Amino acid sequence: SCTRRRILCCGSCLTCSLGLVAVLLLLLWPRYPTWDVKEMIISPETVDGLLSSFTNPNFNSSKTFTMDTHVQINNSNFVDALMSEAHFTAEYDSHVVAEVTVEPMSVPGRSDVIAVAHARTTITPELSKILFAAVIPSFHLRVKVTGMAPVKVTSLLGLKVQAKLNCWVDVDVLALAQNPNEMVVGHECTYAIGI
Repeated sequence: SCTRRRILCCGSCLTCSLGLVAVLLLLLWPRYPTWDVKEMIISPETVDGLLSSFTNPNFNSSKTFTMDTHVQINNSNFVDALMSEAHFTAEYDSHVVAEVTVEPMSVPGRSDVIAVAHARTTITPELSKILFAAVIPSFHLRVKVTGMAPVKVTSLLGLKVQAKLNCWVDVDVLALAQNPNEMVVGHECTYAIGI
């Protein structure tokens, strides 16, 4: 006993429901961020120490260096998020080159933000020899950066997720002395979200 009016009503409800689902998928579907290094804050002493540890075949001590980096991140998602302190590791050929901590930050939807990262690297004689062999003669180094960032998606009732990062980063070692802001010459990243 389906009447024409009832069929039209059901059809309209189905169309509205499908339209709502499509809009929600469009707005909530995760989009991957893009990023670029904007500024490397590194002391002249650190520059000299790092360059000598990379290029001196007779380097025979352990030295720890720190540097800060400002990274511009573009969040193309429509939702806002709060990122807690995040930790990443930079490795060359399975050897840890640096431990990186990124400060907590608010990431509004559809916006650019600046992330502040603090890197700490300890160059041992063994790591110095490995980096020396890798850097000479091209002065380029490809490092793998991995880690997780705890994120709270405020627009989705405070949903807590883990954003996983896996990047290959190409570094121009000579830029360390000339213009540290241009050390990162390329990167290829994959991202994943876990709950």
